[in-house]
Amino acid sequence: MRVKILLLVLLSNLILLSQPNYQWTLKQSGSSLGGPIDYNKFNPNIVYYGSNNTIFKSTNRGESFFVTGTPVPNSSKIKCIILDDYNPGTFVVAIESSPNDKIYKTTDDGNTWILTNDEGQMSYFGIPITQDPSNPNTLFTMINTNFKKSTDFGSTWSTISSNFGPVNAPCDIEVFPDTNIILIGDNGTGIFKSTDYGLTWTQTFSTSGEIPTIAVDFTNPGIAWATKWGGGGGLLKSTDYGSSWTPVTLFNGVNMWGVHSQPDNGNHVIAGCYSCGYTWRTKDGGMNWTQIPISSSNYQISIVDTVTQFAAQGNGFYKLESPYFNFVELSPLKVFIEGLFDGQSLNPDTILVELRNSASPYSIIEQKKVLLNSSGESSIQFSNALNGTPYYLVIKHRNSIETWSSTTIQFTSGFASYDFTTAQNKAYGNNLKFINGKWCIYSGDVNQDGFVNSIDMNLIFNDNVNGTSGYVNTDLNNDYLTEIYDLYLVFINNLAGVQKITPQSPISER
Repeated sequence: MRVKILLLVLLSNLILLSQPNYQWTLKQSGSSLGGPIDYNKFNPNIVYYGSNNTIFKSTNRGESFFVTGTPVPNSSKIKCIILDDYNPGTFVVAIESSPNDKIYKTTDDGNTWILTNDEGQMSYFGIPITQDPSNPNTLFTMINTNFKKSTDFGSTWSTISSNFGPVNAPCDIEVFPDTNIILIGDNGTGIFKSTDYGLTWTQTFSTSGEIPTIAVDFTNPGIAWATKWGGGGGLLKSTDYGSSWTPVTLFNGVNMWGVHSQPDNGNHVIAGCYSCGYTWRTKDGGMNWTQIPISSSNYQISIVDTVTQFAAQGNGFYKLESPYFNFVELSPLKVFIEGLFDGQSLNPDTILVELRNSASPYSIIEQKKVLLNSSGESSIQFSNALNGTPYYLVIKHRNSIETWSSTTIQFTSGFASYDFTTAQNKAYGNNLKFINGKWCIYSGDVNQDGFVNSIDMNLIFNDNVNGTSGYVNTDLNNDYLTEIYDLYLVFINNLAGVQKITPQSPISER
């Protein structure tokens, strides 16, 4: 018996050793160009891929796809897709067309298309539209040598600068979060930088070849990556917001193309060459790279998180697979927030969900920002959590009270669920408010200090007097106005002494 067990163990080890550590797998055939992949940042199960004039959609993180909507009018190639993460089914596409390239917008998942730009030529191989990560309704594009901006998610466009150096429409545009700094990569000129949101520009890198893709690091300020095709090829890195660039020696002479930095961990970067049949992956900011074979010509790399990575190749949509990729899923998570709940449904908004250790000091294991839909539901995948291990669940919202689960949760066979809305004791310290049959997280902690108090009232009062509008923390019900209703909510919760209650709170406050 011992001999049989030993043989089984040895056989299992041999099977594991024979499997590649990482493998790109074709999930959807198509004809790629530019940046035809995007995913919903608050629900990464939703992924889009554009091929020729067709939009493919996945609801399972790119495992399988189906056609959504109708063909994009006049399109021979889809150059890029930009999703409105806050409004499912709304996105813009840039297409290759004749005599002019075009930008279309849809609000119904591609069933109808609205032409919003029909002026000139964009870069044939490039990714012609980008989104400002700090202002999601703001998009940038460049048509011919006109740098253009939209503040209504692609419905209208205005030119903000022209003929500032690039010889034609650039291959890629990227914006550093929480800054006015924009970079563009050109074909035949180099890299240009603006520090005033695109009004004026300075050339910071020169090349006779092409700069196909630039990737901005969202977690390590100032860091960016850029690929070179032609002009000696290579991969460049900047640590000063694109003012200077240093070649990464490993890639000298290699005609590179796509590159992307993981949004919540900038040390994880993947880059691909145009036609040499490889990508390279680093988890330590470029100190070490793992080479991974891939077929066909690379255009775009898209990293969602540590276990979900995509590539757009000349022949279709690929997903990176590995025996190292393990995750658990919280599905569904259900939360109602007082200010957003009208008694029937929730006005969708984002929350930050944390998994924390079950014992003091209750360290954060992992956190994810997700979108609650109108039913108050979301699904979240965690890559650092383990089956059978207890975790506290913590909900944070931009103007609401931080709320903990009353008890720890455990994942079984990779899954768990939690519903804060069914009973008051689903929150630690019974810290929920009853509204029309549902238990809701308290609103009103505008400054996120753990209390609903006079400071929050003053913030709302001042914004109300000043006529403040938009997506701001003093707007508790997401109607884009700071008004008397918001002041009333925080006044009532102030009188009730609403505050954060956690396992670390004094016993008298629990």
